[in-house]
Amino acid sequence: MHKKSKVIFFSLILSTSIFADQIDKSMNIIENTNNKLKNYQNKINNVENDREELLSKYKYTSAELKNTKIYNNQLEKIINSQEKELKDINQQLIDIEKTQKNIFPLMIKMVESLKQLVKMDTPFLIEERTNRVEKLEAALSKSDIKTAEKYRIILEAFKIEYDYANSIETYQDKIKNKTVNLLRVGRTALYYQSLDLKDYGYWDKSKKTWIEIDDSSAKSNIRKAIKIAKKQQNVDFLNLPFLTLKDSK
Repeated sequence: MHKKSKVIFFSLILSTSIFADQIDKSMNIIENTNNKLKNYQNKINNVENDREELLSKYKYTSAELKNTKIYNNQLEKIINSQEKELKDINQQLIDIEKTQKNIFPLMIKMVESLKQLVKMDTPFLIEERTNRVEKLEAALSKSDIKTAEKYRIILEAFKIEYDYANSIETYQDKIKNKTVNLLRVGRTALYYQSLDLKDYGYWDKSKKTWIEIDDSSAKSNIRKAIKIAKKQQNVDFLNLPFLTLKDSK
């Protein structure tokens, strides 16, 4: 080969080699640049994801804070209301304690007056009425019975005594160890009838003793009244003249 041609050939080869090397370098730069851009994009994406997550957390926290404020405001109102109710309850307890201090002596007086009534009254249902008073006296000393319940049973006992005035009844009891039929008319008239229907009498309040009855009309009325009390006869007018005489004394 001609010497000049060889030089040109080697120049071309050298130039091609240099150009190829430059292309490789350029491709490497481009690839590195693309990789960096991808990394930057990934970082941007991560930042955006973090931002969205933080924004979501902020919104949630903000909503929770708002709900918490509403709840706290409501709770404060409830607490204030409860404090007021507590003060009212404390005052009521104080008032109840004062009332109990005042009502207990009153209940004692009521039971005592009931006891005296049974003692001084017409002697009907003595055992039953006496037992009732004794139970009331025992109840006053019991700690397991509330004051309201004690007061209730005392009032109930008074009502029973009051109802005696508006009723008529007959029952058996003993007078001087002798069993008789007793007739109570209201709470003021009390009669007896022997079981053989021969002897009759009435309780004289002023003398506090039993008085025998001889009047046949009065005996007949007592018999009729006993039948009425037993519901063996319809209610009818009763004429007991000796009561008028007794009450007029």
